[in-house]
Amino acid sequence: MNLTTRSQSKAQSANVDPKPTTPKSQKGISPRQPSANSKKTSEIAENKVKRVRTGCLTCRERHLKCDEALGRCLNCQKSDRICRRGVRLNFIDIQTVAPPYVIDRARGAKVTFRDDSRIIASEYVGGFERYPPVQPESPIEERRHLQQEVFGSLGHDQLASLFQSVAHSFDPITLDFSHSATADFLLEPDAWHEPHLVPGDGMLLHGTSNFARKLATKRYSSSTLTDPEQVHLLQVFVEEVGPWIDSMDPTRHFTRILPFHATEELMLFRSFLACGAQQLFLNDPSYGEEKASHYYEAATQDLMSAMQDPNRDSVLCAVASLALSVFEALSPKQAQTNHIMGSRALIHECGWTAKTSGLGGACFWISVGMELLSCLHHGWTLSWDPDTWGVDMGMAHIHSLGKGEDIWFHRILYICAKIANFRVSKQQLLSSTGSSMNTAQFHDTMQEWNLYSAWCDQWEQSIPQSMKPLGHLQPWQTGSRSSFPTIWLLKRIAVISQLFYHTARILLAKAHPMLLELRMEMEEIQKAHAHDICGLVANTKDRSIPSVSIRCFAIAAECLETRDAQGEALGILDAISTGRSWSAEPIKEELKQIWGWPAPRPETVDPTRMHNSYGLRPALYPKAFGFPAGVANPLSNTTSMENHPYRGYYVAPHHAIDHYQYGTYLI
Repeated sequence: MNLTTRSQSKAQSANVDPKPTTPKSQKGISPRQPSANSKKTSEIAENKVKRVRTGCLTCRERHLKCDEALGRCLNCQKSDRICRRGVRLNFIDIQTVAPPYVIDRARGAKVTFRDDSRIIASEYVGGFERYPPVQPESPIEERRHLQQEVFGSLGHDQLASLFQSVAHSFDPITLDFSHSATADFLLEPDAWHEPHLVPGDGMLLHGTSNFARKLATKRYSSSTLTDPEQVHLLQVFVEEVGPWIDSMDPTRHFTRILPFHATEELMLFRSFLACGAQQLFLNDPSYGEEKASHYYEAATQDLMSAMQDPNRDSVLCAVASLALSVFEALSPKQAQTNHIMGSRALIHECGWTAKTSGLGGACFWISVGMELLSCLHHGWTLSWDPDTWGVDMGMAHIHSLGKGEDIWFHRILYICAKIANFRVSKQQLLSSTGSSMNTAQFHDTMQEWNLYSAWCDQWEQSIPQSMKPLGHLQPWQTGSRSSFPTIWLLKRIAVISQLFYHTARILLAKAHPMLLELRMEMEEIQKAHAHDICGLVANTKDRSIPSVSIRCFAIAAECLETRDAQGEALGILDAISTGRSWSAEPIKEELKQIWGWPAPRPETVDPTRMHNSYGLRPALYPKAFGFPAGVANPLSNTTSMENHPYRGYYVAPHHAIDHYQYGTYLI
């Protein structure tokens, strides 16, 4: 449009009359009075409902219109509800852990993910600002060079941890496999789908353990000991102390596996040397106790330093603490640091139960077995409730030869522990009710007794053939003058399992609710199983068995009636304690008091043979834990952080899981 055209248009607009003309049909209507239609339209426009944009979430969930009053809206005031404010998003539940189940995808399948969270968050006030700034992408060549440098410097375990955390965030095909280690790892069939990608991580459910990884991958120490003293002490530990620790461990970790790794772990190495030195001192007092105390204090100091580190290796600390608790069991003196309860707390920290395999399960059963043997002697209730062990009691099917022997051993240990607790609870019930029970109490007690009796019957009938005696000869069949049968079992686990089975039977017969009415029958049951235990112990040559059999043997010997059988039992005690670091004299004295033998006259002890008297040699289980009989189980007192056995040093680890409560160590 040019200037001439603009000027003409302005002139035309100026000549137009600004007064509007009225149509003929409306000449009779005053221009100041609006029509009915226009009035109705204006009312609808004024009364149009406005959409609520900043209402509360409470009204939105109730499908009500909110007046958007700040603080508390009118609807919430009337209904007395909480007026919740905020931004309602559809992705509130955000999981930061791996899903419980991952669907396998075929090799080579390309999966990409598109992240629109920034775009969605930008639609809300302050949403985009909560995200970190976007980093520009590197060129392809630069990324490949970075991959080669990073992956080339990482080992197999580090690669496993890296790719496990991002296994579902990118496609492995887009990676550069020029580095052989990276290619070998990524191309493994199960590398992207195994829940525990790194061997050994399953031993610590809520974290990782370098020591557990070494055990799983069998990376033994390459160093060789050259110190004569260290070689001798470690040899004593492996040959004399380790076997009775492994008496309940078929894999024998403390004698066949852990010594190969101990030289690289100073804390564990010192614990083993302390046990070896203590064993030498008990066998020969001329060796001196200073060396054992030196290694014990050094290992304890290493463990206390580790307790203050939240990033510690919990598996290594638990094993070392268990070894130090064995030192305390061997020592006739009362230790200042209670590693027996400390090892129990660390086993709980690692989350080890009856279902744990490998070293974790071995440490669990060693700790449980030591407590059970001590509770059988002192008459305590187990602090570690057997119902929380996680033992599989499905005994309906019969295993084949040599299969599942450890499962059946764990089951009889669980049954014996339940019966031991049942015996103590029955005694407490009778003492509180004046040696009598009402009808309901008697019914419950009898029902529980029948359950345990059925378990024993089912266990004895269902165990594998390899756990049953290969030979069972009565005294009249052998022509010997022994009062006990000759029982022949080939495997150590079979011997120990049979010992606990017969012990459970004796305890069950002693705790029958109708013991007064069935005294003769129950005494015959006790006598039969007591003779079987004595025959087992007398005919077993395994040097590691007496550490367990001594307590079962003492319970069985209490049931012997004839003087000949009692005298033979004392001879068996002397035979199994000869050449060992513990003494059977306290047990013999207790048995003589139970049998009613007259007290012997005091004798003068030769000072040169003082180390052979039980005053300086510890009785394996009567004095092993250093607690007096007739009191509540002292292991039950570590139920809070204030009473933690390592209080003053203990710091909760960073790798804790939500359901693990550090305020409770014994369930």
